Amino acid sequence: MTDSERLKLILILCSICLRRDVSDLKGFVSVNSRYVDTPDFNKILRKSMRILEFRRCGAVSCPDWLMNELFQLYKMDETD
Repeated sequence: MTDSERLKLILILCSICLRRDVSDLKGFVSVNSRYVDTPDFNKILRKSMRILEFRRCGAVSCPDWLMNELFQLYKMDETD
């Protein structure tokens, strides 16, 4: 994966977080799980969280919102 592709995915993930769009987050994770390897996804996630470090998503920090929603998606996937 190129740096340019990684940057585009970081910006998409940041946008999803700022909008608190659970549906888009689910789609983002679903698509990326097929086409992005784990180390690249981890880089995208870590960089997104650094960018959003001081942003708020409602009453919660954006990184907290993101991690909570990713955990919920993971739990839902386990029960399916």
